[in-house]
Amino acid sequence: MPRIIVGSGVVNQIPLDWEGNFVRILNVIQEAQQFHVSILCLPELCLTGYGCEDQFYSSFTEEQSWSYLSKLIPHTTDITVFVGLPIRFAGKLYNVSACISNKKLIALIPKQHLANDGIHYEARWFTPWPAGQRNHIFKDGIKIPLGDYRVNIGNGILLGVEICQDAWEGENRPAISLGQRGVSLICNPTASHFAFGKSQIRKKLAIDGAEIINGVYLFANLLGNESGRVIFDGDAYIAQNGRIIAESNRFSFADSNLIYSAVDLQDFSIQEDDIIKSNTVVSETDQPFTENRIKPWEDSEYIKEEEFARSISLGLFDYLRKSKSFGYVVSLSGGADSSAISSLCFMAMQLAEKELGFEGLKQKLAYIPWMNSVSDLRELMPKLLTTIYQGTVNSSTDTRQSAKELAEFIGSTHFEIDIDALVKGYRMLIEGAIDRTLSWETDDITLQNVQARVRSPSAWMFANINNALLLATSNRSEGSVGYSTMDGDTSGSISPIAGIDKTFLRKWLTWAETLGTDACDKMAGLHRVNSLEPSAELRPLGSHQVDEEDLMPYPILNDLERLAFYDRKSPEECQKLIIEMYQSKFSKDQLIEFTHRFYRLWARNQWKRERYAPGFHVDDYSLDPKSWLRFPILSAGLEKDLPQ
Repeated sequence: MPRIIVGSGVVNQIPLDWEGNFVRILNVIQEAQQFHVSILCLPELCLTGYGCEDQFYSSFTEEQSWSYLSKLIPHTTDITVFVGLPIRFAGKLYNVSACISNKKLIALIPKQHLANDGIHYEARWFTPWPAGQRNHIFKDGIKIPLGDYRVNIGNGILLGVEICQDAWEGENRPAISLGQRGVSLICNPTASHFAFGKSQIRKKLAIDGAEIINGVYLFANLLGNESGRVIFDGDAYIAQNGRIIAESNRFSFADSNLIYSAVDLQDFSIQEDDIIKSNTVVSETDQPFTENRIKPWEDSEYIKEEEFARSISLGLFDYLRKSKSFGYVVSLSGGADSSAISSLCFMAMQLAEKELGFEGLKQKLAYIPWMNSVSDLRELMPKLLTTIYQGTVNSSTDTRQSAKELAEFIGSTHFEIDIDALVKGYRMLIEGAIDRTLSWETDDITLQNVQARVRSPSAWMFANINNALLLATSNRSEGSVGYSTMDGDTSGSISPIAGIDKTFLRKWLTWAETLGTDACDKMAGLHRVNSLEPSAELRPLGSHQVDEEDLMPYPILNDLERLAFYDRKSPEECQKLIIEMYQSKFSKDQLIEFTHRFYRLWARNQWKRERYAPGFHVDDYSLDPKSWLRFPILSAGLEKDLPQ
């Protein structure tokens, strides 16, 4: 039973960044060669980037990816590497893992099952490859095997491939057929986006795959905020004997990561027409087996809070540097949403510094003109993050102080601006035009919205002055019912918390203040915001405006949203279930009213969801109509389907 060294590599790629993607792949290959890795698995579509969208239709994309694959081939001395790219054959485009062995391209193995739900629309661009079908393609005058092949990597060791979604197909996953065909090692190049708890599913798929073939399973995912909306964990696994024997550090701020381990593999020594012989003989090793050491936070009882902090931090960091922006701007109201986002900007820099060191962080952001002038995090934050409290007569002392205390803690450049004169100016302008006085009795929404909307231009001005990203502060709960002001609090380049519900966000803020991740300071500056009841503070202070009184209790809102648009229950079913779930806390009439209100607001506000800034996907579903949940802008609504 030969013992060889195998590895999985993750890379933080950018769609269509040909040279950058190539360099990062090459660095992982060279690192693997240093450790005498014989087999290296790299992520799905890593040459192009996974999120190329309709640019996959362009022949230029295919031509460029082939060109850079050709550039990689000479750098694969004494190693077999699997690299992802699109390949066109017989007029159809396939998602392929290219097998390069010792400076020769020996096979192209396509994906058999396409991901076509949630954020994934692979069937829009790619064609699934039929199981068991094998053919050849001519490239640069060379005949290259294309299809469901196995690879003999030497010493009688047979290797197979299943790509991402292939592993999720249960009884139809290719691993079952590959196991029956004598394969003792499977490579799984993947591009599986982050969602809470999803890494545990991927681990199980890797372990199950290894058990199916009684061998070794290599799993390699993409890393980072690749194309704007999606964050990849960057998890890599090596599985054998019913367990994970090596795994990567998830949510890394590095450009790439490599894991490797010595493994024993079975020798089948069979010859059939679906086996491609590699261009090298793998080197056996006497290196001992690797002992896996999981990061302590992965076992935390607060794993969801940890994942949220680390995923959004990485997402914010990557979005900043990949957009070549010089910093962030947040309209800091002192409430939960804007405080969470401001805190996450700070956490992103802390996590990056912890992993890369401050000089490494600076190198990542070296394109920013003033970066060389700062020597530590406390000098960095005032330049990187600008927060603005824009108060009116309806703003409370509590929120003003909350914003100030948080800004002082995280070290942002903080401004307090009085916008009453602007609000008054707009009010007088319109009152003069319509020849009547606006009042809270007749014009409630108008008078609320003008305050939120007037805050947007000054926030954009700070963003423009600083060449910074304006971060929108809407959360998913508010998005579902349109509890936001278009061109007001929805303004921004990216909406970091658009994928998370308000209930969890408030829980996370308490965790960040009192416990937090081991890599960051406890966010003591959140103490005051955690003591406040969420309020828009747009009505006169004497009205004691509270968000949940305007809408409904957030837990009920979140449950209705999930029942209706994740579980796809009918309005009547949703109402019945909500009554069952909350009858001990609320009257039946109240719960009926909440349900009616939810559906009424949902249907009325789809146009808002169409206009929200791009948001990060962090949960197992999303309301983003551009990449997940579509709903008609105009509809009869669903409220009429509810029993009274």
